Amino acid sequence: MSEDYAQIITHTPQQAQEWKQLALSNPNRVARTLVLRPGRTTREGDNQGDIYPALEAVKAISLQGRRGAENQAWANLVLGGIADALCKNVIEMVVHLESLPNMPQDLLQNVKNNMRSPYYTPLEILCNASVNFQYPPTKTDKMVIAALRKNWSEMLDRIWNEPENTLRPEDSHTLERVVIAQMLLRIIITDPTFISVLYDPSDLTIQTIARDWKFSQREGDTMLTATTLCLMLEPEHPRQIAYVKSNGLESSTHKILSKILLGVASTRQSSKQMQVKTLLATFAEHLARFAGVSGRGAADDLNFLMSIIDVAKKNGTEPEVAKAVLKATPLWNAIFRLLKRSARPAAVNDEGNSGLQDVEEERTNRLRAIANIIVILANTLHDATFEHPRECEPLVRIWANENLFGAVEETIEILVTMPRMPMQLTRLFSIIDTTTATSSPALLRLLKTQFPRWKIIGTLVRHDVQQQQITGPPHTPPPGVMAPPESGFWNHGLWQCFGNLQLKCMDKTLCGKRGCDNLGTITCMCGVVKYCSDNCKTKDEKDHKLACGFMGLLDNIDDIGNAEAEVQPESPLALQASKGKKKKKKPQASSGSGAQAAARLEEVD
Repeated sequence: MSEDYAQIITHTPQQAQEWKQLALSNPNRVARTLVLRPGRTTREGDNQGDIYPALEAVKAISLQGRRGAENQAWANLVLGGIADALCKNVIEMVVHLESLPNMPQDLLQNVKNNMRSPYYTPLEILCNASVNFQYPPTKTDKMVIAALRKNWSEMLDRIWNEPENTLRPEDSHTLERVVIAQMLLRIIITDPTFISVLYDPSDLTIQTIARDWKFSQREGDTMLTATTLCLMLEPEHPRQIAYVKSNGLESSTHKILSKILLGVASTRQSSKQMQVKTLLATFAEHLARFAGVSGRGAADDLNFLMSIIDVAKKNGTEPEVAKAVLKATPLWNAIFRLLKRSARPAAVNDEGNSGLQDVEEERTNRLRAIANIIVILANTLHDATFEHPRECEPLVRIWANENLFGAVEETIEILVTMPRMPMQLTRLFSIIDTTTATSSPALLRLLKTQFPRWKIIGTLVRHDVQQQQITGPPHTPPPGVMAPPESGFWNHGLWQCFGNLQLKCMDKTLCGKRGCDNLGTITCMCGVVKYCSDNCKTKDEKDHKLACGFMGLLDNIDDIGNAEAEVQPESPLALQASKGKKKKKKPQASSGSGAQAAARLEEVD
């Protein structure tokens, strides 16, 4: 009974049928009807009540298009002026809701909350047309783009200033939050000159999409808005790249970033610091939501975050972003939760998973998210050593408190098999090791609570052993030359970097069970680790057995020398360009130490 109350009736079935025929036989009449003002009629007697069935008919035709094939019915409508008429609808169309006198107020409010904005349907039709653009664009495509270009500013001005229900969480508004982003992607691929519109200081496109991203609730709207904004910051399509380069816009992407910050701002008067704070809080909220999903939305959001950080670093255009990221505890908490969750496949019915059924696709998305997180961590700490060295210790402290090492432990078996990840992990742990060596005693005390990590170190050594059994000992590059990202050299150096960090953060006189501060009295069969009781030894056995057979090798890291020197004559801190800064040379490993370590590895079963 309540569903009957909630029906929204805009026209009769007879009107719908009549306008389906008219859309095919008299396109000009349809276009004239769509732009009727209150109290006006066409020469055929059509009035504003005919706008709804006319839009429904036009929408049906717009959906008939297929890429690579001409939709003649749509082409006729465009020749009749439908593109301009739809743009005018976006700018001017309003909705009047009339309810029954006895309609329950809660139901009425629910209907209002779920109602889509009055400009959504004409936007949806224009989006359908843009999705079917061809390249090179047809005459019809060019006419639609011309109409959009002419009316775009007014359209976006209304959408930005009158968001209607697009900011509400109901699922009925998901499509409203993606329509501008989807349309824009197709337009700029078909006609890259449209990009110039986005750089106009008065244009509100980027702000609108950024706001839609901020209020997105599902994987679908988050994914498409984040991807669109990411491509505006770092173009990927050849035609988009060519236009940006030929028009000297490569150095102007910070203008896009400034608009993104305005789009997510709580108010128009928000300071830059508040804008950045809101931006990072939104990332934290999204990634925390995706921690239970591990789908494409998380990977795309992380791509977006990396693009923002990269653009903010260029020429120091948005220094507030880089500074705020270093202190964004909720963001790091969400990232580490996501990393930990990404070690396990997501159930296909997980909330927000959008019905993802393909297991391989789900796995690919999880691996993308994992890789993105490790790159973000390594790059963030690496850049901080140059730009904000005083923030390195506080950042490592935040990471330790928010369970970085626990998250890595969950995913280490996946990480060691992923391309380039041993190199990125070497960068990460070597800088943490260096930071620990020069930090206050307080950081070392904190890190002591995070170690030992037998699963991590055991997995790293075992992986290096297995790879060397296949490819032989790793080739050490000449001084000052970085090994290729896929080189087995990184597998070999990674466990030494992590092992050196673990040695710094362990007291060998204490129980080998992480978190136990009692003295060790029961020696493990490896002869290196001691436990305070059989209980602790039993609890630790599952993880320690992964490293137990390698303890003599690990204990010999001190004899080999500084782990970073063993990995490379210079610290992995300098794996990327030195940005013109002079690096301090690390102490050299003793002669033959690399070969000796490799030989010992080969002897381990």
